[in-house]
Amino acid sequence: MRPRKLKIVVRVSGMEMPVASVRIQKFADILQPETDLLCPKCKQKPKWHGGYDCTCCPKCGEPMERHVTNEQGEVNWKCPVDGWQEPSHFNHWSQLLRVNKATGEPIVKTKFTEAGKDVVADAFIMDLKEFSNVADATLNEYGVVVTDETSARNLWKLLIATKNLGKVVFIRYLDTYEERIALLTTSISNRIILKEIIPMNLAQFKETMRVNFSEVTEKDVAEAEQFVKMLPTATENLLNVSDYRTKGINVKPITPKVLELEAILHKAKTG
Repeated sequence: MRPRKLKIVVRVSGMEMPVASVRIQKFADILQPETDLLCPKCKQKPKWHGGYDCTCCPKCGEPMERHVTNEQGEVNWKCPVDGWQEPSHFNHWSQLLRVNKATGEPIVKTKFTEAGKDVVADAFIMDLKEFSNVADATLNEYGVVVTDETSARNLWKLLIATKNLGKVVFIRYLDTYEERIALLTTSISNRIILKEIIPMNLAQFKETMRVNFSEVTEKDVAEAEQFVKMLPTATENLLNVSDYRTKGINVKPITPKVLELEAILHKAKTG
């Protein structure tokens, strides 16, 4: 979504009642390192022509000599070591060498996980008050499902800590080439989720706002209660759209199955 201004209104009897004018934008972006993509053979920057072309020898990496062979301008290439052949060509950027633009050092992607093996995730906890001094810009969200009694019981305890004890639960793990940091939390509809956040040292934060609910008075609550009574009731149909993204979709989406954590715990107690 592009940054834009929104004029939030409530429609009452066909009339628009202004609620608030807000400016929305992405909370944070991931910092992108300044790098160069170089030919892995000769360490020079290739040129793009439907792929990445370099004038070095694909065997030894030595510069090749360019020879115009006829009046039509056809060119052949000759390596001083390996003779006549086509110079280096790469179909995809992943075949090139990525280096730090400032130092020229290669950027190596270390693989952290092995296919087919479980990933071990470490859990940590922090006071919500302390966490409010940092940021939780969302990168991705993942649904959480457990099936065994022990996992359900311990997950229940962690979620109680986030809701009733003023705690924030962090989950940190290695995912193929990257380190992931996520919050164990719930969505507004109380679905259990892991909310992956942008690491602090990779985040470029933008202007945003924060609210302090500790200053809420009984008068504030009463006024809010009266105010929201003016809003029309949302229906399930409100959660559907009719823009271009729906074109060509002929299969009706299936409502996702919701597993209740309490049901697992209750079954364990009564079973």
